[in-house]
Amino acid sequence: MPLFALLLLALLWGAVLAQIRQERASSMRDAVAGSESLARTLADHTSTILRQTDHATQLFKLKFEESGGALRLKEFTRPRGLLDSVLPSKLALPIALVDANGSIIDTSNAYLPEYPGGQAFFKALAGNALDVALVDTPVLDAASKQWTIRLARRLNDSGGNFAGAIVVLVDPTYFVDDYDRLDLDEHGALMLVARDSGLTVGRIGEQQIISDRIDFRAPGPPARAPEEIEIVPAIDATDRIYSYRELARYPLLAVVGVSRSSALEHFEHRRRLYLGALVGVSLLIVGFGALLTRQSARLRRSSRQAREAQALLRAAHQASLDSIMLLKAWRPAPGASPQDFILADINESAADMLGKPRAELLGQRLLQVLPLMRGERFFERFVQVMQSGQPQEEEFELKLASGATRWLRHQVVPIIDGVALTSRDISARKRDELAVRDKGSFLQSLVEHLPVLVYVKSARPENFGQMVVWNTAAELVTGYLAVDVLGKTDSVAFPPDFGLHDIEDDRAVLAERGVIDHVEKPLRLADGTTRYLHVVSVPVFDERQQVEYILCIGEDISQRRQQELALRQHQAELAAVTDSSPLGLVRLDRERRCTYVNRTFEAITGLPRAAALGAGWTGALHRDDYPQMHGALDRLKREQSAFQATLRWVHRDGKLVWVSLKLAPILVDGRVDGWVGSLDDITTLRLSEVALLESEARLRTIADTLPAMVAYIDADQVYRFLNVAYERELGMPAAQVLGRRIPDTVSAERYRMLVPYILRALAGETLSFEEEDIKDDIARCMEVIYIPQIGEDQLQVVGFHVMRQDITVQKREKQRLLALAQVDTLTGLTNRAGFLQKLSDCMQESRRQGHLMAAMYMDIDRFKPVNDTYGHAMGDALLRAFAQRLTHTMRATDIIARLGGDEFTIILSHLHRPDDATVLAAQIVSTMQQPFDLDGTVVSISASIGLAFYCGADITPAALLQQADVLLYQAKQDGRNGYRAGAVEP
Repeated sequence: MPLFALLLLALLWGAVLAQIRQERASSMRDAVAGSESLARTLADHTSTILRQTDHATQLFKLKFEESGGALRLKEFTRPRGLLDSVLPSKLALPIALVDANGSIIDTSNAYLPEYPGGQAFFKALAGNALDVALVDTPVLDAASKQWTIRLARRLNDSGGNFAGAIVVLVDPTYFVDDYDRLDLDEHGALMLVARDSGLTVGRIGEQQIISDRIDFRAPGPPARAPEEIEIVPAIDATDRIYSYRELARYPLLAVVGVSRSSALEHFEHRRRLYLGALVGVSLLIVGFGALLTRQSARLRRSSRQAREAQALLRAAHQASLDSIMLLKAWRPAPGASPQDFILADINESAADMLGKPRAELLGQRLLQVLPLMRGERFFERFVQVMQSGQPQEEEFELKLASGATRWLRHQVVPIIDGVALTSRDISARKRDELAVRDKGSFLQSLVEHLPVLVYVKSARPENFGQMVVWNTAAELVTGYLAVDVLGKTDSVAFPPDFGLHDIEDDRAVLAERGVIDHVEKPLRLADGTTRYLHVVSVPVFDERQQVEYILCIGEDISQRRQQELALRQHQAELAAVTDSSPLGLVRLDRERRCTYVNRTFEAITGLPRAAALGAGWTGALHRDDYPQMHGALDRLKREQSAFQATLRWVHRDGKLVWVSLKLAPILVDGRVDGWVGSLDDITTLRLSEVALLESEARLRTIADTLPAMVAYIDADQVYRFLNVAYERELGMPAAQVLGRRIPDTVSAERYRMLVPYILRALAGETLSFEEEDIKDDIARCMEVIYIPQIGEDQLQVVGFHVMRQDITVQKREKQRLLALAQVDTLTGLTNRAGFLQKLSDCMQESRRQGHLMAAMYMDIDRFKPVNDTYGHAMGDALLRAFAQRLTHTMRATDIIARLGGDEFTIILSHLHRPDDATVLAAQIVSTMQQPFDLDGTVVSISASIGLAFYCGADITPAALLQQADVLLYQAKQDGRNGYRAGAVEP
């Protein structure tokens, strides 16, 4: 078996490492493709700006020659002038106007003065009459230490002779420093490289790079993809994947590098999951090798299935292609119900799936081409989607004619008089799921045969406490089957007093993030018996080092505990009997020395046990009674008879205690082996009558001075006591109320309200409730407490005590503070706490009444640049203006909240149809596109929205809000300034 375990470990590690290598290669290909796409985008942007600059020189030439050479740069570059029509005004490119002699006659935007007359570009323009812009190779200017690209165009006079040139300098740092269409993280790099001179300009995050020492080389396959290049030497310590794109008309290369760690983040996440699962399986195999010996046959089958699953997974690892068909309804007569669908359009993937050329399928009737489409799953569903206008999607297994099976995912979307059908082959994903289930079965087999209880709870916020593992030992010990426990939270699966349902223990695991040893957990079983477990709770962390699961391993210690309990019980019996006795007990040996006193003896005499042992047990005896005690002890030794007397003892605090003392000999085989004595404190009997009268007087004084109304009512609902406050409440003196029943002192309506509480109190239940009433036309809130009074037999309730107190002021203040706690101080909207409470209430109402509702999750696009540029005060003003415009846009019944920062949420209840919510979402997007005037500062923003519909599904408010957040992320990924809507799956 050890050799078998080693072989199994080798197979598992080999299969998983092979899968990791395969997925890493796929992730690298995707990363290179993404980097190459970003480089192409940067190249297109750079080419566009250079072409616009070229167009600007051509426009100046045209206007210069039309004006007979009178046009100057001030007129050409003025705001909203000719230059702004072809170039963004924010570029502010340096421009110079040169005459035919090579002297600069006009400059704009800080053009550095120089004499171009002797330079090569000027001579080339003067000697070439063609109207073509001359673009120089980018160079590093010695004076300004900046890298520039120079564009120059020839200017002619009215006779077509050379009249000078227009020169524009472009700073390439603009292309990499002011370009925000590339989605790069803070470690991403983008650069422009001059192909001739090797000069490079770029930025990494906020850091700008200008260098002529960076060298690029393209290793190519098989070491690298064709689009990938290497930088020598490396720019910094960050490892990146670089791709390039050449600019078609200009001697430049666009280079983009993405951080290798970010590009391979998802792969690293999957790799950690694979390795974590692999390590867990390895530990189980090593730790429970003895158990695997009995399961060798099953283990061989599981190993073979695992290898087959790995082979299938590698064979099925390929990208799936969607097939799309546009179907138009076919009716035998106008106005008739659809009897078939016409293939209006179909893509090549769908044609390949049907096995016919696309041209042959167009215009054909669907049921003639595919008879299997007839039926409820296909044709009837297509008709239902077309008539209802609601899209549907499903996954199903399709049996092919060859005997093989294929899993497909269908999505049916209504179009005008027809439907659009999208099919996706998800067979590879299904095979992966089957392989994962096979591996889970292997682990489950190990767990099921362990002799200890093993159960696992989820620690995720969305399903906290949900059971995901429950082995056979847990079923045998607790009596709860796995089918009744798995998938449920412990609060639902078990009764409240069941030992495994303890939310405080789970929170302790989350707080300490370590192993917690629960020495003893009681389990009250359904048959009335109780078992005890020794449970160890272990946190299981996910890849973000957050507690994802709580693994619990329990041992049944009921039998061992019963043995220990019986032993402790036998040891404590004597001490319990003596210490619980109302009498003080003392034991004397043959020499009349004390060997034991109980706690009551210590309380009566004031002597601690250590002082009473030996001859000190009579140390607290009154000095006048000591001769009587000494004589009695001498007589006991001689006569061996019992002794009884009433003596006085002086407590150590000086109090005099009257005690009835009884001493009796302990006879063993007719001989005195010692004495046992009892002391009864009778001081209370002497003072009981006086104390009772004083107690009654104090009780009456206290009750009458209390601000609360106090009364006592017996089992027949008759008043036996009430204080002054209660007299004022009833409006009658106590003499008129005592002896009367409750129905005789209150109205019938109020008695009907009180009688259920009265009956529960007389049944032995302590109650606390609030009562609303009106007195002197003033609404009040009274806190009422009923405390039952048990009779001397400790069985029957003989009455109950009543305490009533006016809490109207406290109630109103609590409601006011609660309302203030749910308001956002900046915008006046509902804050996060109020929103979550109202969302939970609306979802409960939706489940009860079946109404459609929706939750919007939105944030402000480009809010951070406004906040960073104009300051936080302007950002707060924008948030208030955004909230005010949002309030005017929504319905009066909608609940608008600000969660924090620039995040807002809206609850739309009682929707008649989903279009009502999507229309409002589109209206918000359109409204927020209008500029905001913030005390003279005009800013333009937009809004992105995620819209999640809800209609009674069994989900939490957090899950609904998370779905809306996912849809918001999709809207932002699709370019912002829009919304995405979807329904929440139960």
